[in-house]
Parts: sequence; C-alpha cells; structure tokens
Amino acid sequence: MEPAAKSFESAFSELEEVVRKLETGGFSLDESTSLFESGMKLASKCNEILTSSELKITRLEKNFAEQMNLVPNDEDIDQEDS
Repeated sequence: MEPAAKSFESAFSELEEVVRKLETGGFSLDESTSLFESGMKLASKCNEILTSSELKITRLEKNFAEQMNLVPNDEDIDQEDS
C-alpha cells in the first residue's frame, strides 16, 4: 500500500515496526538504509496527516465559536469600525 493511501494508524504501526527492526539490528548497510528511508517516509506521512487534522480541528473550533458568537467575525469588526 502506498503511503498516500494509508491511515494514520496504519502508517504509525508500520513506522513502529521499522523502528523495532532498526533497533534490533542485524541488517546490511543497504537494508538498514532502505528501512531508514521507509521510516522517514512513514514519519513524514504521519506528520502530514496530523497537520491536516490539526487544521481541520482549528477551523471547526473557529466556526463553532463564530456560530455561538464567542468571537467577533470579520463582518462584526467592520460594523464596529463604521
């Protein structure tokens, strides 16, 4: 499965497995390098998914706060300036 199609849980689980293998050792330099590269791609994918989720949560919180009139939206600020 390509990293782009992975869920966070799947990518993180694979990353943990790669780390475990690297910590155990016993691989050739080429194998270790390949595992490390795979681990870095998985870590990058996990970070991408987390960042995307964080942005979604931030937007949801902002929209909720605006709906509940907890924070002024741009229109309210413009009206106050008039």
